[in-house]
Amino acid sequence: MNTRLRPLVLVLFASLLLVIGVCRPARAESGEFASLKELANGRIGVQTGSTFDAITLRSLPQAEISYYNTYADLTEALGSNKIDGFPGDEPVIRLIAAEHDTIAVIDESMEDFEYGAVFRKNQRGSELKGQFDTWLKGVKTSGELERLTSKWIDGPEEQKTAFDYQSLPSPNGTLILVTEGLYPPMNYYRENEVVGLEIELAARFCQDQGYGLRVDVTNFDGILPAIQAGKADFSMSGITITDERAQSVNFSEPYYKGGTVMAVRKASYVAAMANGEQTTSVWDGIVQSFDKTFLNESRWKMFVEGVGTTLAITLASILLGTHLGFFLFLLCRKGGRITNAISGFCMWLLQGMPMVVLLLILYYVVFGKVYVSGIVVSIIGFTLTFGTSVFGMLKMGVGAVDDGQREAARAMGYSDRQTFFRIILPQAIPHVMPSYKSAIVDLIKATSIVGYIAVQDLTKMGDIVRSRTYEAFFPLIAVTIIYFLLEGIVNFLAGRVERISNPKRRSRDHILKGVKTDD
Repeated sequence: MNTRLRPLVLVLFASLLLVIGVCRPARAESGEFASLKELANGRIGVQTGSTFDAITLRSLPQAEISYYNTYADLTEALGSNKIDGFPGDEPVIRLIAAEHDTIAVIDESMEDFEYGAVFRKNQRGSELKGQFDTWLKGVKTSGELERLTSKWIDGPEEQKTAFDYQSLPSPNGTLILVTEGLYPPMNYYRENEVVGLEIELAARFCQDQGYGLRVDVTNFDGILPAIQAGKADFSMSGITITDERAQSVNFSEPYYKGGTVMAVRKASYVAAMANGEQTTSVWDGIVQSFDKTFLNESRWKMFVEGVGTTLAITLASILLGTHLGFFLFLLCRKGGRITNAISGFCMWLLQGMPMVVLLLILYYVVFGKVYVSGIVVSIIGFTLTFGTSVFGMLKMGVGAVDDGQREAARAMGYSDRQTFFRIILPQAIPHVMPSYKSAIVDLIKATSIVGYIAVQDLTKMGDIVRSRTYEAFFPLIAVTIIYFLLEGIVNFLAGRVERISNPKRRSRDHILKGVKTDD
């Protein structure tokens, strides 16, 4: 296919998928469930890292459990009939149902729960826990906790004013709060800022105790490891107090008590889908989805910010990884036994380790005792893996150059260094560049996992938008198209480098520079 037409074809294809996704009727093999008893053998979705799987199995021991990362994923899975229901804390589930006329709530409490703030199990964590418990007792007595809870859970969105925690004075230092950011009304993004009941409680605690506050966002299943590793001082993220968790972290006194309920599809929605009815027109569905994804609360800014983070990680990793791989190759190119053994072991270790595991080890273990931002850790991790790839490519490319080239160069009076840089390397680069460009594309796509270590990249921003709109297709299609564009831009730049470095474009004088030709 003509390379100039490829981006247009990809955009048209993505647009077609979008129209199909927005307008498609959901499968409706099963109807609405009116009670938990009817879900005894149902397909239940739960959020990874939560306690809802154990709660579900206690209420529905025969249920089939499947795991999803966010409530946006669960909502989409329920609407497309991949699951029959999903449990959650009552205020969260009722908020989702209020925003989706296709979702109903079974009014049976599966189990009561209590939320607590989480602190590390060490002296500092115990001190902060004591301060928080004392402060929490005061706001309970004064009625302030009840007022804030009512504002964020029962009040309309326009009355949910956010607390300006970013400008808090910090005479006693700054505390780092780690949260999910995808759990309205407890913690969620609004106009590119994390807000919610838990965020305001954390901010007011810090204000009264003389702390500044910084909020880091990560996946829910990464919150407790972040606390244990010392990457954050405390967490408030809808974390249920359990005996098992209390063995690893310190819980504060509960600041919220509630019950777990089940979300299911409405009978009217099921009947409409079964009859092939369509609740909105094609165009109206596209316009509404576009507005919710990009225009409401200026969410397009989140995509721009995510693109900037993804590009920064990608370009820095390419630049540093290329230099690292080239340096290692120069170190090992003469075949020393020790250097080859060390480089071989490092390549085996890095290439055999899943990238997400490497990032988690770097973030929670290697840099567990010091604060290093997730972006820096991501650059280090991808630099290491990309450097090993460059090392392997150079080894392959140089090996493809005939030994006669080296012998002829030395016979003409070239030094070993001149032979490598003027004769061997230029001929090896054409063999390396196809694999190099492919590695760049793989690197761009691989950066989508950095959300595991609290990095707000393009993919994570798409997840955040989905957590607010509870729609999958427009955010996912937008992220896909942006990745295609990024890959095209970076590949174009790599192609320019390939063209400039082509040995056939070098002049005879450049090749023979520094070599005596009049002997």
